[in-house]
Amino acid sequence: MGRAARVLVVGSGVAGLVAAGRLADSGLAVTVVDKGRGVGGRLATRRVGAARLDHGAQFFTVRDGRLARRVEQWLVDGVAREWCRGFHQPPDGHPRYVGATGMTDLAKDLARGLEVRLSTRLVGIRRGAGGWLAEAAEGATLEAEAVVLSAPVPQGLALLGPALPPTATDALREVRYSPTLALLAVLDRPSAVPPPGGVRLEGPGPLSFVADNHAKGISAVPALTVHASDRTSLEGWDLPDAEVITALSRAARPWLGDQEPAEAQLARWRYATPVALHPERCLVAVDGDRPVVFAGDAFGEARVEGAYLSGLAAAGAVLDRITPS
Repeated sequence: MGRAARVLVVGSGVAGLVAAGRLADSGLAVTVVDKGRGVGGRLATRRVGAARLDHGAQFFTVRDGRLARRVEQWLVDGVAREWCRGFHQPPDGHPRYVGATGMTDLAKDLARGLEVRLSTRLVGIRRGAGGWLAEAAEGATLEAEAVVLSAPVPQGLALLGPALPPTATDALREVRYSPTLALLAVLDRPSAVPPPGGVRLEGPGPLSFVADNHAKGISAVPALTVHASDRTSLEGWDLPDAEVITALSRAARPWLGDQEPAEAQLARWRYATPVALHPERCLVAVDGDRPVVFAGDAFGEARVEGAYLSGLAAAGAVLDRITPS
């Protein structure tokens, strides 16, 4: 039997880490589990040779004072910095922030001091005598009095299955996501992406965003992240990586600077963009003194800031139902 955790947080993206931090600060014992090898979810930065590329979220904006206070500290501590104030001319004047050396810097800071178990794939969560039992593929069992599900909603539904009441299940099944295919292209020469190093593409074309990670300030060498559009990602999801890389390289030719990538990789985000959201910041799926709460960027608003505020809301929902000892 694994070590008991009073609150189990599933998923180490923004919402999960923010919820875990708030709960831990309130005196609860918290364990975060994630099937990935690193924290952050779509706050993801990858090394490809000498290049460093953000391949999930490219930046974040701030409107709410609660995140603004955190960002102020991140700027002082060198965790985050301002990238630009818009991608069209003239700029709109609203700051776009990034991690100092990649978006994963933000997640690493949020995870500081927390108990996080990576490479831990849960296969089910069921009721136990003291609350909830989460079973890992490796054979360990984690006990918890409360659970926060911040992984993509379909993954949370698969874990809990019949443990959820029908009303909660029906509400969660309304949440839908669009996938994203991301080309990571390392270049021998500078790209043709104009300042400030990002191009937002709208309309029916094959791409949605192109970022130059060198111009952005996180890569020592020219390296592009090319996000396919929702439609392109859906149509190409089941194709082999090599075929998708070729197609996206062709679509990105205007920004490659008349060159072929020196090295190219493909990143796949199955649950990249929430397109049908739950209207509230979180959902208490199981109420009472052994609660289960769903949270993430599919709750309230599909942005990094939305995930941050959802994490705070989920922690508040747990604290309303469990009193720290």
